[in-house]
Amino acid sequence: MSNPTFVFSLGAWIIPATFDATRSRLDVLGFPSVCPAHPSIGAEPPTKTLSDDVASLREVLVKLADEGQELVVVGHSYGGVVTSCAVEGLSKEARAEEGKTGGVIKVVYLAAFAIDKGQSLLGMLGGNYLPWMKVEGDYVLADGAGAVGWQDLSLEKQEKWNEMSLHTSRAVFSGESTYEPWRDIPCAYIVCEQDHALPLPFQELFASKMGGPENTYRLPSSHSPFLSMPDRLAELLQEIVKVKA
Repeated sequence: MSNPTFVFSLGAWIIPATFDATRSRLDVLGFPSVCPAHPSIGAEPPTKTLSDDVASLREVLVKLADEGQELVVVGHSYGGVVTSCAVEGLSKEARAEEGKTGGVIKVVYLAAFAIDKGQSLLGMLGGNYLPWMKVEGDYVLADGAGAVGWQDLSLEKQEKWNEMSLHTSRAVFSGESTYEPWRDIPCAYIVCEQDHALPLPFQELFASKMGGPENTYRLPSSHSPFLSMPDRLAELLQEIVKVKA
């Protein structure tokens, strides 16, 4: 039987290229992958919403599932909220009941927001943006992105990715989650232990929803292990999907 396809749901501010090294390693390991952009990242004008990102990701998931592919959706940071909403009704089991092949077999949250149905990212943060989030009208920027997002890279590489970071539409932070995948789909959480962007207590809280400690994994990385330790992340993802769901 062929390996499942990984679908990456990006965090805010970052572009698909950030996952290139991890995807290359997955390819070597025999796992196909895709990493679509979110409409809200870099949007002009910056008026895209969570619903826009969800619809975009869902379109990708449905297309791949209709091709008969088994999917593992990996949500990073804000991308966890997009993932939660986009996978509703797309599990392999749900699609089989409709006489369809393919579907989502696992959701992996990577230092991601796994928020409850009806909750927004901003609401979960108590109505306050994190200190490093710079709000300018409808634009939200990552202030000092390297120091909070990928501080375990060399200064030269930090600057490279700082320059490639984009703004995110402010509206996405108030969009409410519509689904809790961990109630219906096997889920896992990867805690990034040196994360300066999403505080560890939040990650531990989100990880506790995944059905037991056996579904929590850890990396000694910043918020962006796909940049600082792509081989190790790819190998961990391989380990996670080979665990019996």
